[in-house]
Amino acid sequence: MWNRFQSKRTPTPWIQGAENVQKLNIDDIARLAFVSRSVVSRVLNNRPNVSDEARARVLKVIEKYNYRPSATARSLATDRTYEISILAPRKKDDVFANGFWSLIFLGISEECIRRGFFVSLSMISGELETHLNDRILNGHNFDGYILISKEVADKVVPALRKREIPTVLIGRDPDFPDLHSVDVDNVEGGYKATKHLVDLSHRHIAIMTGPLHTQESLDRLEGYKKALEEAGLPFVDALCSEGDYSQEGGHGCMQRLLEQTPRPTAVFCVSDAQAAGALLAIHRAGLTVPGDVSVIGYDDLPISRYTIPPLTSMHQPIYHMGERAADIVIDQIEGKIEDVVHVHLQADLVERETCSPPR
Repeated sequence: MWNRFQSKRTPTPWIQGAENVQKLNIDDIARLAFVSRSVVSRVLNNRPNVSDEARARVLKVIEKYNYRPSATARSLATDRTYEISILAPRKKDDVFANGFWSLIFLGISEECIRRGFFVSLSMISGELETHLNDRILNGHNFDGYILISKEVADKVVPALRKREIPTVLIGRDPDFPDLHSVDVDNVEGGYKATKHLVDLSHRHIAIMTGPLHTQESLDRLEGYKKALEEAGLPFVDALCSEGDYSQEGGHGCMQRLLEQTPRPTAVFCVSDAQAAGALLAIHRAGLTVPGDVSVIGYDDLPISRYTIPPLTSMHQPIYHMGERAADIVIDQIEGKIEDVVHVHLQADLVERETCSPPR
């Protein structure tokens, strides 16, 4: 007599043992657990209306044979792709050679994998033709998007909102206050970096900014001004050098700052890459760090321990920012978030050997 729980499909050939788990399918699980195919599907997708006894039998088979549903099967069962798109700004410098980007991508991808999602990375740029940006945005169905920086959010958020797709921003965008976000308090970070130099008795402190259309640069500059004002020091335009976040940009900015009279005794660089370029420019000018010029960076990338001398820097929890962003977008996908989430992390001073009191 035919068992009503048996599948009428021809079972996939398989041999007991972990080395053959790839051949086990949902029909085999149903047959081994003495349940229907639909019960297995409800257990795999953590749905209700399954008895405790049946769920236990299914889970026992899954554990015994280390069964993992294919991405295609999961998509068909849940109407999801289990893919998340990371949209990052297309930078002039080599994104993949910059430790900041590597750490943030690693935090995102590892947390997504832990929660059963794949990630895809695309670059968004105002330099690309509109139809290319549209193809990046609409060429594939993703369950959610992680946006890195305000410049990306400004370009894509209106389109994503029309499609009601779960989205989270790494950074801050005042134009979209109701957008889920993960950010470091860059105003406070800029203030702490500058105050450290003030506390060392520096009174002629320069700042090397990133592009001033980026929110993080504006925020760090605001923190710098706040610390100067608190110390009764004037803001001097000539001591503010705008560049980008690269080593090359830091080298050029430092050369310009060293031409000032009087020369600054300290400089706050808004990225560690900039600070590395600044150290080289100071060395080539025949000056010493920190004897002639103190230097403080921002990021606390792994390379900052190995510059000459080792770089004092503001530590950002970069990997954790990526993790939290992944959690927030997946929680949206799974219906676990109702209110807007804004995560504010702190930047902390890491003292090494590039800062000292002025001569």
